[in-house]
Amino acid sequence: MVSIPDLEKNLEKMQQLLNAAQNEVQKKTFQDIIDNLTKQLESEKSKLNPTKAEDLKVDKPSDKDTTFQSIQQSKTETKKQTESKPKSESQKVATSEVKEEEKLENKEEESLPPKQDYAFQGIGILYGKIVRRYEDNDAYYNLISEGKTYGLIYNSPKVKEFLRLDYNPDKDRYVTVYPYLTHFPNKNTPPKLGFTIIAANDNPHLDLKVNEFKLSGFWQFIAVCKCPVISIHRNRKGKGDRVSQLKKKFDNEKLNKKLTRANHVPVLWRDAPVKPFRFNPKLEKDQQGSRYFVEIKAKFIPGREQWGFMELLGEPTLDVPKFYKPEKIPNSKVA
Repeated sequence: MVSIPDLEKNLEKMQQLLNAAQNEVQKKTFQDIIDNLTKQLESEKSKLNPTKAEDLKVDKPSDKDTTFQSIQQSKTETKKQTESKPKSESQKVATSEVKEEEKLENKEEESLPPKQDYAFQGIGILYGKIVRRYEDNDAYYNLISEGKTYGLIYNSPKVKEFLRLDYNPDKDRYVTVYPYLTHFPNKNTPPKLGFTIIAANDNPHLDLKVNEFKLSGFWQFIAVCKCPVISIHRNRKGKGDRVSQLKKKFDNEKLNKKLTRANHVPVLWRDAPVKPFRFNPKLEKDQQGSRYFVEIKAKFIPGREQWGFMELLGEPTLDVPKFYKPEKIPNSKVA
């Protein structure tokens, strides 16, 4: 019986002879002998302990050219496999990873408290008769409610058309409105109150009763009013500073100023959880108090041009919704 060391020596000699072969016949003969010796070597190793056999296992020897070709072939096959691999598979892997990240992000978002959406708002319900301010003019209307007369403003052509076609001065309606107040320099003079009409219905609209309003805005004092107010600005949803977007739509300086003006609604609210902001001209900006954004339900008090607090609809917050800020007109433009 030939031992493993002898087989290895014979195999090494045959490999040397193969490398020195001069013609194809010699190469084939030596290659066949090498193949036979290799099988014998592997057979003898398999008879040993599996662990020892694994340690003693050797690759079939080959010449330098064969080794180089083998390496090159291995690289080529690997490259082909990589190139032949459909791009969709790698995309699928990437997509799968992204989805896993999205799932993780969604779980994190679900664990956080939901973000509250804030918006400036002043909307309510009045009940009364809509009448023409002038008998022969359908461009101006008043609302007569609880014995008081208020001027009505409309911004929508649809509302104007509705008022013209469905005019009935003897009919009481539930009117959805925005408050519109004009304050005067003398704080002892009550503001002029009007309403912007949004809709008129035969039945109650929204989830509000007559004279109830939802008011959302800055809780503060203003110089021209004794009573603290909720200042309601025009909401800004898109990008852009001040009135840049409105200028594209309304190329009119006065109209821009009107559209971006705030409505300062006087509110009687004795036990407010936060104090109304009051600007102090003697203090620096960082020394001023906090100006809170509040959301409440309030009752309109006819004849007093004021509203009385009813219910808190959201916690006061320092988070401020985006809103349009009126542009400051240069002195050269002021007459």
